Amino acid sequence: MTKKKFNVIIPSLTLSSELINCLLKFNNQKYKNFFVTIVLDYSNKKKIPKLNYKLNIVIVGKRTMSYKRNYAVKKFKSDLIAFIDSDAYANKDWLLNGQNILSKKDNEIIGGPSLPFPNQSFEEMMCHYAKRSYFVTGYLNFRKYKAKSRYCDWLESCNLMMDRKLFLKFGGMDENIYVGEDKEFIERFKKQNPSIKVFYNPKLFVYHKERGLIKFLMQRMVFGADLYNITNFNYKINSFQPLLPLISFIIFISIFLLIESYLLKLKLLIFFVLTIQILILTNIIKYLKNLRKILTVQLIVNLANIAFIIGNIFEFTGIKYLINRKMYLKSRNNK
Repeated sequence: MTKKKFNVIIPSLTLSSELINCLLKFNNQKYKNFFVTIVLDYSNKKKIPKLNYKLNIVIVGKRTMSYKRNYAVKKFKSDLIAFIDSDAYANKDWLLNGQNILSKKDNEIIGGPSLPFPNQSFEEMMCHYAKRSYFVTGYLNFRKYKAKSRYCDWLESCNLMMDRKLFLKFGGMDENIYVGEDKEFIERFKKQNPSIKVFYNPKLFVYHKERGLIKFLMQRMVFGADLYNITNFNYKINSFQPLLPLISFIIFISIFLLIESYLLKLKLLIFFVLTIQILILTNIIKYLKNLRKILTVQLIVNLANIAFIIGNIFEFTGIKYLINRKMYLKSRNNK
């Protein structure tokens, strides 16, 4: 089997301690035919430890993650490309497994789950478990743990691999998008060439640092403000899951405002809220057994959906264009 060369691309604001950790972890990769390209807004005085592979450092100023990824793909030649985030790191077989899968699926986009760091705090782990809930990430929640291999609609750019020529053939990522750019470019690729498939494999897992509660809720708010783009009206009914928080909110407000009888209003509201909580709880206990964790995650799932609804309101009122980018950048900062 020909060992094709990978260009591992990591966009970041600057050379953070998390990015240095990501770079150091690549010293352990079993597959050696690769180099890494980091694309930064600005340089700083942090020193890069010794690496046993080639590292390209590019400074491009304040640009979107999409621009940075496109730039790195175009500037440096390789057979294959792999995307990972600066606050993540790959397991030692990541590139080896990627090469093996792409040798059989060269017309496909592949990726795997993003798992929490082994040393995450209780709060961060509970936010991770909240993302495993169908009532937060919907039918795509399998990307948060080692689920069975499958073809899927799209995968996140924090863990993505493909042939370089395939990426360039369809124009790369939309450089004007900073939220949901991965979803947009995969859908555009598939629309231009329906034969392209997206393949999820649990062997392609990476470890991704989880946010604390406040940053997690900020992220959900930003996603909520991008409701139209993250809802796919062309796929199966599961694709409408992002609308559930908004629909629930509309039903709640309608009961509160339209029912005149206070007793009937109270009964309907209690029934409605309890029904939602039972559904959330039923989903959580499928993967958690500890009572403290279950109750904590249930609370976070509810808070996440409230934040998502606030984001929906930002989109409908046009406020999101004033705050969305700053809020997104703050939500990505793990300090």
